[in-house]
Formats: sequence, C-alpha cells, structure tokens
Amino acid sequence: MKRKAMFLGVGALVLVSFCVCSQAALSVTGTRFVYPGQSKTLTVRLGNSGEQPILAQTWLDKGDPRIDPSLLTVPFVVSAPLVRLDPQQIKALQLRYTGEALPGDRESLFWINFLEVPRLPDSSGHLLRLSYRLRMKLLFRPPGLPGSAETAARHVVWKLSAGSVLSAENPSPFYVSITALRQGAMNLTPVARNITVDPFGTASVALPEGRDSSFVEYDFVDDSGETVSVRASLHKD
Repeated sequence: MKRKAMFLGVGALVLVSFCVCSQAALSVTGTRFVYPGQSKTLTVRLGNSGEQPILAQTWLDKGDPRIDPSLLTVPFVVSAPLVRLDPQQIKALQLRYTGEALPGDRESLFWINFLEVPRLPDSSGHLLRLSYRLRMKLLFRPPGLPGSAETAARHVVWKLSAGSVLSAENPSPFYVSITALRQGAMNLTPVARNITVDPFGTASVALPEGRDSSFVEYDFVDDSGETVSVRASLHKD
C-alpha cells in the first residue's frame, strides 16, 4: 500500500510539472470548398492569427480520417503541402485536379485536412505541444450537371416510415449537407446532426417515439457556406 501511494504521488508531480500549450492560430477562409470540373485550380487561403510562427500541413482523403496520408491516392495535388506562416500572415494554396476519372453525372466528395504545428518557445522544457487539425468537405462538381446545388437542397423528399424512421431522399446529382432538423416544436438536431445525403441517395435517422407532424424544417449549407432554412412537407409511408 505504501509503495502504491508513492507511485501515485510521483505521477501527480509529473502531471503538474507540465504546462499544455494549446492556443490554435491556424485559420482557413471558408467552411467547405467546391471545385468546378472545368477549372484549372482552386485557391485555398490559410492564415496565422497568432503571435508565433506555425507550420501548416495540407492533404486530402476520401472519407476515412484515420488513414496515413502517405498511403492515400487522390486526384488532386496541393501547391504547397507544408507551409510556414508567420504571425498575421496569409498564404494562398493552389489545389489542382490531376485528371483521373471521376463520375461525370454527379458530384464526388473528398475531405481536405489542415494540420497546425505550433512553434515551441525557447523555454519549452515542460511544455506539451498540441497540434490542431481542421477537416472540411471538398466537392468536385463536373460541368453540365442539371439544376443547382441550392435547388437540390430545397427539394429533398422527406418520408416517415413505421418505427419512427425519418428518411431524406435526394433525387439530384448534388451532395446535400443538413446541419439542423426540426419537427413541429421539437428540435431533432441532437439525433440528426450533420446529415450528408449523397447524390441520388437516402439518409435515415431514428426519431423519438410519438412524433406526429405533417412537415419538417431543416437547415442546409449552400456553396458559400451559409446556412439556409427550409420547411418541407412530410410524406408518410
């Protein structure tokens, strides 16, 4: 028992002797990105809002954030995958589509990652450095798709089936990102947070029992990153 108490005391001493350096400084202009298929490049702007230099690493993935970036194959290249940003500095990165075959009748979804590696101060013997990672959607949009992304998001078909399962059907070639959902006076966002409905696809969510309403209200994100609210009829199977 005495030996155990001594071990815990040493552990506590180690914990309190370290100070966590945890102030994020990396900023990205925008919350999502759309790459028009006919464009040669897409510009992404990074900034450092802090008081010390930082390094910013950028890479893309296909949907699994756990995969080692060195093992990924994506049809894009970044002009500067690793950049230094001085305090208050802004840099523009160029993202270029390399031409590999992607579906021409619908959007393709990728994710763009930004990793901030802060500089340790000179007296950093007992500082724990934390790296911050931002992850945002990148939509590749082939030319000539019928309609528009905003029209598609406004025309999602909502259905309520037995067992209180609510489904959102997307008959368009565009991805629809839903950030909030309400039915009547109840906010359903906690059980339906950040729904992404694939092109020509369906997303479903189980609702609390006893919900009965003839309409739903939902918020979606448009191309500029703004949130738009819509009220839609609810169809029952």
